[in-house]
Amino acid sequence: MAKLVVSIENDVQGHYFLDKDKFVIGRNEDCDLCLNDADVSKLHAHIITLENDQILEDTFSRNGVRVNGEKVVRHILQNNDTIEIGRFQLKYINQRASSNMDFDKTMLLDATPSLIAELEETIETKSWTQPNKVISISREIKCKFPLGGVRGIKGEYSGQEILISRPLKTFGRPGQLAMISRRPMGYYVTHVEGRKPTRLNGRSIGSASILLKEKDVIDIAKQKLVFFLRE
Repeated sequence: MAKLVVSIENDVQGHYFLDKDKFVIGRNEDCDLCLNDADVSKLHAHIITLENDQILEDTFSRNGVRVNGEKVVRHILQNNDTIEIGRFQLKYINQRASSNMDFDKTMLLDATPSLIAELEETIETKSWTQPNKVISISREIKCKFPLGGVRGIKGEYSGQEILISRPLKTFGRPGQLAMISRRPMGYYVTHVEGRKPTRLNGRSIGSASILLKEKDVIDIAKQKLVFFLRE
């Protein structure tokens, strides 16, 4: 399980496991990780979990968040990243997190505000758990949806079957992209970038994230894909 090792000037203050889908960091005593420092905002940042990965987001804090010395607004955490908040250093430990940033994860940084917002809305319907009495919400909303994928009927994936077992998969080409994201309630298609809209069953999806159904047809760039669910 991923965790944060919290320290001040190499003096370890504690270990905190990221066993919630939304882990809140700040000066407020109700935060999952309370950092008692005047330079830390009441709700400074949070970490969202998507399967084996965690996304760190600055929640409009006064003094910002740094990762490995660089100021960030949103960052996909990698094993051994060091997060700096106020006087504190938070070492991120997750052996299951990828050590490199692939294309899909890079697109996640730009394409997931709505995905994160929807996940947060799901999380916030659960009862609030106080620090040291954490119950893993991820176990409660763990994806039980059947494994899905697409079959290519036109374009570079023609004749291929692609299973989507990761949090997301992008289709198209740079400058004209869509993504299919796997969420607790099913698979969603979202237009990421490009002047030509992503089409679902012949109709533009605009900027919305649309829940996919069996045999839906997706058009992006010069690719045509049919969505399916595996029994």
